[in-house]
Amino acid sequence: MVLALFVECTSGKTDKADQTRIQVTELNTYKDYVDSEKVLLGMPVRLKYDGNDQHLFIQDLPKWGVTEIDDSSTVVHQYGQRGRGPGEIQMLNDFFFNDEYLFIVDGGQYFVHEYSREDGEHISSLDYGALRTKRKTVPNGPPPPPMPLNDNNNQPFVTLNETVLIPSHFGEAYFYKAVNWQGEKIADIAAMPESCTISEDEDAARSALKNKEVPAKDQCLAFPVNDRANPDKIFIIYSAIPKIEKYDLSGEKLWEREIPDTPEVDTLAIDLATVAKEHPDRRLSAMNVRKYVAGRSNEDGELFLMTYTNLVTRFAPRRPLWIHKFDAEGELVERMKLSSGEDLNPYVGMDFERERILVSPHMGAEVREYEY
Repeated sequence: MVLALFVECTSGKTDKADQTRIQVTELNTYKDYVDSEKVLLGMPVRLKYDGNDQHLFIQDLPKWGVTEIDDSSTVVHQYGQRGRGPGEIQMLNDFFFNDEYLFIVDGGQYFVHEYSREDGEHISSLDYGALRTKRKTVPNGPPPPPMPLNDNNNQPFVTLNETVLIPSHFGEAYFYKAVNWQGEKIADIAAMPESCTISEDEDAARSALKNKEVPAKDQCLAFPVNDRANPDKIFIIYSAIPKIEKYDLSGEKLWEREIPDTPEVDTLAIDLATVAKEHPDRRLSAMNVRKYVAGRSNEDGELFLMTYTNLVTRFAPRRPLWIHKFDAEGELVERMKLSSGEDLNPYVGMDFERERILVSPHMGAEVREYEY
């Protein structure tokens, strides 16, 4: 059963003063999506759904790869495995797909691996480590270590038209360098905010957290989302500010929208302020402001962003997973809350045609199906 709360919808542009008037839908019930007699899962962490083929892609940690299954839980292909050979993986950071190919970002070897969706076989790999600008403080130094699994910010990304976005180091002019599969530069994407700095004074950053503000170091955090209505366009989501920008892959910014405050996101800021006050010895590097951590889009150009749940913020209470829906112009139009007795991973699969959300519990071995 889907319970729609009686909350009035806004008309026209969103007004921050009326943020609680945006429709809320609470999803209370779910059923198992995967037949455990056909597919044995270890610990699924990232899910992505292909509505064209009605296939689910699962990053299952013990398998060191991506499993593609259909809606009847029949395995279609397994992409990648642990190792150092062609197409083998040391650390699976993320994966992406279009109609023909699947791409795996291997943060352990700084490769993006390309596989055929026809047979699951490895085709080629792009060495993105060699394409990153070297750190100014360490000439000829290696790329920084990959971010942990719980963070999409400032990571390599593959678009629907197979353009690869290489993240820049903080302090550079743009968030991403767009290259083709041959490694040739196409464009710079998304200018770094002038307020973004990693050399922020510790006291200033802690003061910002206590006041529910975003420290300068966290204004550098952003992640892309593909626009499935326009394969040559992407959304850039500022995780902490928060804000949405839309770009074409030539680097032109098409528009930007600030995301209005909502009680569920404001609660995350309150939680972090409390941790900063009550634990003065806690390292600020472990207290990044995260408001949105993942996103999906549909073929109408609508955007769905998943909120942070305090999953890796020590001393902060766990919060429910919310999914915020934005129209094609970036206006917030709906807020969905997924009810669960367990923590949920935010990297969900979304079947837009049949209005299903596929989600895995944190540290669990199942995939749940919520209808919305």
